[in-house]
Parts: sequence; C-alpha cells; structure tokens
Amino acid sequence: MSHEWRRICLPAHRVMHPRASHSKAELEGEASSLRASLDRRTREVRILAAVASRIHGEDDAERILAIALDEILEGLDLTTAWVFLGDDKDKPLRLAAHRGVSPAYLDEIRTQGLGECLCPEVFATGNAMQARNTLQCPRMPHIVDGLKAPLPHACIPLTLEGTSRGVLNVAARPAEPFSEEELRFLETVGHQVCLAVERARHIHSERRRNQEARAMAAISKAIGGSLDPDAVLRAVGETARDLLAAERALVLLGGDARKLSVAHLSGLPVDSLELGQTIDLLAYGPSLQAQALKERRLLFVEDWAVDPRVSRQLARSWGAASGIVVPLLAGDRTLGLLVLTGTAPRRWTEEQLEVAEALGAQASITLENARLYDSARLAYRELKEAQARNIQNEKMAVVGTFASGLAHEVRNPLNSINLQLSILERRLGRMEEAASGPLREVTAVIREEINRLDGLVGDFLQFSRTNRVLHQPSDLDVLIDDVVRLLRPEARASGVTLRRQRSGDSMPPLRIDAERMKQVVINLVRNAIEAMPDGGAVTIESGLVGDCARMTVSDQGPGLPDGLDVFQLFVTTKPKGTGLGLSIAQQVVLEHGGEITATSERGRGAAFVVCLPVTPAGDGRERLQS
Repeated sequence: MSHEWRRICLPAHRVMHPRASHSKAELEGEASSLRASLDRRTREVRILAAVASRIHGEDDAERILAIALDEILEGLDLTTAWVFLGDDKDKPLRLAAHRGVSPAYLDEIRTQGLGECLCPEVFATGNAMQARNTLQCPRMPHIVDGLKAPLPHACIPLTLEGTSRGVLNVAARPAEPFSEEELRFLETVGHQVCLAVERARHIHSERRRNQEARAMAAISKAIGGSLDPDAVLRAVGETARDLLAAERALVLLGGDARKLSVAHLSGLPVDSLELGQTIDLLAYGPSLQAQALKERRLLFVEDWAVDPRVSRQLARSWGAASGIVVPLLAGDRTLGLLVLTGTAPRRWTEEQLEVAEALGAQASITLENARLYDSARLAYRELKEAQARNIQNEKMAVVGTFASGLAHEVRNPLNSINLQLSILERRLGRMEEAASGPLREVTAVIREEINRLDGLVGDFLQFSRTNRVLHQPSDLDVLIDDVVRLLRPEARASGVTLRRQRSGDSMPPLRIDAERMKQVVINLVRNAIEAMPDGGAVTIESGLVGDCARMTVSDQGPGLPDGLDVFQLFVTTKPKGTGLGLSIAQQVVLEHGGEITATSERGRGAAFVVCLPVTPAGDGRERLQS
C-alpha cells in the first residue's frame, strides 16, 4: 500500500497535509471513473448473461436475433437496432430482425432491396473491417422515423471462423457516439449471437436432413411396394408440402403445355382446378410452368408479383405468390410437372430446391415404373389371350374333326331310328289304350333321347363346318328384344319372368353377324332360365358404356361353382347339358373382337357380361372362320 493511500486512511480527527488533500481529489476522481467503468461492465455482463440465458435451447435463428436486440436495447437504454444476414451462396443481405425501424424503410427493403448502404461493405470485408461508429450512412434518415439530427450508429460485422454471417446495427443516442469499450462490447455480443445462430442453423439443418431422409425412405418404400401412380404422387405431394412448407402441391402429367392433365392436387384448393381436368398453359400466355416444361429444368420464383417470367393471370387464378416448378423427366421423355406454391412471397434456399428436385425425381421414377409395368402387363395379357385362343383353336380343330365323322356316322342311324319310331307310334295309336299305354311310355323315352342326341350332333356341327361370318350394321338392342319375345313363352312355362332393361347411352349400329350373335343371346338367356327350375327372374340389360357395347344377362339361381371355368368345352352345370353352349357363345364373341365374362355369388345367381367394340370388327366383307 502506498504512502499516500495510508495517509487517506488515517482517522478523520488527524490533520492532513495540503498535499494529502490534493491526492484525495485525484483519488476520488479515479474512484468515480472506476465506479462508472464497473457499472458499465456490470451492465454489459448483465446483458450478456440475459442474452445467453434466453437464447439457450433456442433453435430458431430469427428468434435468437430478436432476443439479442431486445436485451441490447433495454440494457443500453436505446430504441433502434436491426440485423442483416447473408452467406457465401447468397451474397445479397436480407433483413433478419429489427426493432424501432421505420415501416417505410422496411417496405423499401422488401420491394427494392438494400440499395446504397454501408452494411454490404462491412459484410464483404468481415474481420478486416472495424465496427463502424459513423454519421455517414446514407440510409439513416430513412431507418429512424422523425430523425432531425445526424444519428451515430454502430455497424458490427458478425463473423465466425473468418467467414461473414451478417451485420449488426445499433443506433446510438443523438450526439453520443459509442465509445471504444461499447463497440468492443457490441462485438462480443455479436460473436455470442453469431455462435448461437450458427448452432441453431446446424440443429435445424440436421433436423431437416433427418426429416428428409425419413420422407425419402417412406417414398422409396412406397415406390417399391406399390405401382399405383396415384398413391405415390399423393405421398410425394404431401411430403413436399411438409418438408418445404408449401401450401399447395400440384402434379400435371403430359409433355405438351397445351394439354396437361391434373393428376394430383393437395393443400389449399384451387377453384379453377380439379383432378382429371385438362389444362392449356399457353392459354395463360408465357408462364414459368411452360418454360420449365420446355427447358426441362427446375425453375423457382420468390415473388410472382414482380417476376417478369410469371403469367399474372395464372398466378391470380391459382392464388400463388411464390413457387417451385420441377419437370418430371424419364430419359429423353418429359412426363409432366411438380408445382409447389405458396400464397405469400418467400425465399427458397438451396437445400429446399435440392429437396424439390429429389422429390420430382422420385415421382418420375414412379411414373416410369408404372408405365413399364402397364406395358408389361398388357403384353402379358395379350400373350395369355393369344395362348388361350391357340388352345381354343386346337380344341375346335379336334372337335371339328370328331364332329365331321359324328355327323355322318350318328345322324344317319338316328334318322332311321326316328323313322321307325314314328311308324311304331302310329301303330300304337291304333291300339287300345290298355294295351299300348306302357309301350307309349317307352317310345316317349326313346323320342326324348333321339332329340337329345340330335341336339348334341347339331352343337358339334357348329364347330365342324366352315362358318361364313358376315359383319353387317345391326342394332344389338333390336336383336336382344327379338330374343326376349322368342323365349318369353318358354320362360313363362318354367315360372320365370324376363326383364328387359337399358343402361348407359344408346348403342349405335354395330358391325356384327346378327344370326350368330342372336345364337349367343339365346344360349345365355336359355341357360339363365334353366338355372331356375323353381322360377325366378332373368334380367337382360344392354347399353353403351365407354367404348363398349355391353349386354348383361343375370339370373337368381344358385350361382356357379367356385373355380369352375364354364367356357371350357364339355364343362356344364346342367344334368343333361353338353358343355358346348357357352363355348360356342365365347367363340362367337371372340370372332367379333369382344369379350365375355361370368361372375357369380353362391346362392344369389350368376351374371354373364358381353362387351363388343363399337368400332367395326371387320371391313364389311365376308370372313371364313374354321
């Protein structure tokens, strides 16, 4: 302890030397300065502690900046501060947080950008630039409302590991520029905030990457487990909205901007759009969507109101202010567009654009896989049908060969038997009833069996002879009506009601062989009648459904046995059936380029559906079918 300090500490009743009194004044001045410095340091520590406490655990950069500005202004008893952020990939600075800034300046930044300002210089130079404490900023009269005199402010570079992250601006009180100590303190606060913002960015980036990885894995699983384009496009659209915070996801399919189909729409509805709708982008004039489709590259816009590439009419119609347009590509083929939009202007990051592009690639893979699968399925079906036709033709050839001999070897003896039976029946008719009764029962049985054999031979002969199929314009509805009138007495005798119905649109005239198609209708209706020995109802329905002329014959019988192919030769459900009727019907329908199918529900009847193409099955000339 110095001699002078010991003298100051002497009791008050002791007399001090004049020199001691001078030393006391100096020491009091030093003590006052120390107290002021200690108060400033205490205040600064309190601000740092408050900032550290409040930003701990925060993972939102803008929230961290807002907290820092609040604590700085409150602790230093100031009113205005603002922060610009940027990075190496995005050189233009953007306003990230502000307090006390005039609304006019905020609107100017939003519409015109930062303009002439000291902040870009500070941001670009980073560590090499000292904190600014200047009166020369050309923007200050616009930043603070009601400013009448020049106002100094600190312009602090926010740097981390030698890389600029942004600029912190704090307005001082009029005519009271910040001291060097205060500038160093603001630099310290800025560094603390910069660390917190970077940590929040890393947390957010890691969380986003994990979310993206899970979403991509889910979509990949959907692609691997499903070839349904609608299901996967729905997954892509919903994932895109979640990851990119888009308010609407739209998938348009097609490579022609004049004719695109709406395949998926999720998020906010659009009155002018609905699933399955066909739209013409060129009708709206030049548009970002049409450009992306033509150039086959991702395009994005942050504010459609000021971007010259955007169709104003389309933006208003879709209620979009910002968006990303991703072309869906498969090799050299353009499959369509993935369009993600928002109702307010926004800034899209590089990571978001990469995610959108990845989602577009996933959607493209799905669509291409579905197309290839459909092509393979169609080829397999055509091959299967060709094989079935070959097998059927082989069966027909065998039946035809057998039937040719059967016709000669069986029908001639049947005719002789039938003639002799007629003679016998006439003789029995002249005998007394008591004597001829038992014999008449025998002749009735013989007559029934002869008729059955004759019918069997007739069925075989339909396969054996060379049929001349003549396609001529015919009205299928009229043909069906004729068959209903023909079979109504037979049905009534069996207690069956025939119901005639129309469905779909009216059928145009079809190029068919009317006689052979009439035999198909007769076979189907007669089978339905015979399936209900205890009575019931048979419904014959016809009409145009799409590009198919469809006829349905349904009954209320017991239904068909499970797993039974009733169109196979010699397959029948009737005790005395030949198993040829439905095979004949199928052969005729196939000759007309159509299809016949059977459905059944045990105990609730069966239904047979015939679909014939509306386009001509032939060229109108006779065709020989063997």
